[in-house]
Amino acid sequence: AKRSASKPQPTVSNERPKKFGFRTILAVFGSGPMLILLTYTPWRAYMDGLLKFPDILISDAIACSQWHRSVYTTGISMAALSSCVIYSEVVRAMKSRIEQLPKSKKVDPVLVMALDQFLFTVLCGVVPNLLILISFMFIEDADEDGNIQIPNGEELIQWILHVVAATLAFAGLGICAFLYAYHIGPKALQLGIESSQDVKTRMVCAIGIAVTVLFGAPIRIAHIYHSRELWAFPLLMVEVVSLTFGVCANVFGSVGMMMELDATHPKILFRNLSLKCFWATLIKPIITLTPFYGHDVLREEKAKKK
Repeated sequence: AKRSASKPQPTVSNERPKKFGFRTILAVFGSGPMLILLTYTPWRAYMDGLLKFPDILISDAIACSQWHRSVYTTGISMAALSSCVIYSEVVRAMKSRIEQLPKSKKVDPVLVMALDQFLFTVLCGVVPNLLILISFMFIEDADEDGNIQIPNGEELIQWILHVVAATLAFAGLGICAFLYAYHIGPKALQLGIESSQDVKTRMVCAIGIAVTVLFGAPIRIAHIYHSRELWAFPLLMVEVVSLTFGVCANVFGSVGMMMELDATHPKILFRNLSLKCFWATLIKPIITLTPFYGHDVLREEKAKKK
């Protein structure tokens, strides 16, 4: 009897080879510095007198000096860039592994839907709004009774853009957290398309984000309409905790898959970045006056036409 050809079953994610490559470096050093910017930097600014209670939010830390604005702009931009790369790679790899699964394993179509929704929310929701909120400063004063005074003129436009972008960024973060905790994480673990360590780490982060963002909306409303002094610290904790969970998901929850992809499909081969290679591609053609390759191609095409 002929053996029926069957699709090779992919190895369990924990058994895949791993290597510290470009994706892993981007995940660690692209998002990792944000852990300092979310914890030590605002505390240091408060101790130095740049932040004064109740103006202690992360937005206040960004706007407290030109140096802090530059540092936060760099850190958040790098985290946004690494998030785009990380989750584009994660979603692509998970879809590829789903296609390689044997027919005996039934894949819930909701999983693929959730992956697309997750990536769309990251690329078109979280990342753009993070870049907008660091581009427009948060300026919010209070009267003698502690009530928030809305700024005027150009400052009003900056305030609106910053507040709207921050709201959409945290909402997008909450949506991503829910999609992963409810759909992607459990199904990925069941199918073996992601390492159990990555899933567990991301699940903790996703649940933490979802719960924190859920409390964030009423706390922000109370901060605006009830008391800035009473709700300043709880709102700060919402910002710090939710963003820290997000950064930890980028770094600690993605390193496993990034190392797996670096081992099997390296994004950049470091041996091609040596001085010898740059000599061959950049310096040698200039020194030896090597003609541009395109000229030879055009010349050959003209000769063929004749």
